[in-house]
Amino acid sequence: MGRVLGVGPGSMNGLRWLARVGPCPLDPWRYAMGWSEVAARSHARRLQNEGWLARYPMIWGEGYLFVATVAGTREAGVRARPVRRTTASLWEQHTAVAWTAARVKLRGHGLLGAREILERPEWSEEIHWQEHHHSGSWGAYQGHHVTNHWTNLRPDLILILRDGCQLPIEVELTRKPDGRLRAALFRHAVWCARGQSGGVIYVCANSHECERVIKHAGDVGLLEDRDAIRIELLETIRQQTANAFERRRDEPLRSGIKPRARSEQEV
Repeated sequence: MGRVLGVGPGSMNGLRWLARVGPCPLDPWRYAMGWSEVAARSHARRLQNEGWLARYPMIWGEGYLFVATVAGTREAGVRARPVRRTTASLWEQHTAVAWTAARVKLRGHGLLGAREILERPEWSEEIHWQEHHHSGSWGAYQGHHVTNHWTNLRPDLILILRDGCQLPIEVELTRKPDGRLRAALFRHAVWCARGQSGGVIYVCANSHECERVIKHAGDVGLLEDRDAIRIELLETIRQQTANAFERRRDEPLRSGIKPRARSEQEV
């Protein structure tokens, strides 16, 4: 019988990442941690055996979302809200946030993960917007209705630069009403004006949404040419993350240094 490996420092680092960032597919998790696919699956098995990690299957061919359980979050010792359940409607958002967080990690910046932000009240503020509706048809009475909406705005992630500057990251995959988008951008303008943040980064699913964010950002005073807002495409982030991982993995070979062999327990 083969030797049964336990949870070592590498596995615990991976668990802390999941507890901070939230549900994460295999590739962004292993890229962020610097693992091969084989090593990542080994760490996942060890953590799952302890009851500290759960796997949620996505649609066929899409693999799993890896999640730190309530017990795993407690064991990780991080200030983060545990994931108690996840639904199919959130898979795409979780995946996009995980890829974005992995790129931040590979670039060497600090990070507040999505589950950590839920425990930081200073990054949660109410926003308000209105929607205007017209009812009736031509030749009949046409009514004008105003619907008020309120919700709490929380960034998806917060990038922390080496000088301590904090940049909220918003991952926008679905088209939100114009009023809500403007209200969110205005709140980011306020955070920037009072020195709480150094601006905001929007990650969008397509170029049309990028242009839409830029348009409304100008309406509230977040001007791209002043570095108050940066817009990026999700697909670009995915590609940059994979490329950064490959470059880091190949660095010892290009320098002529033979990597030291590590046991699976050390990974």
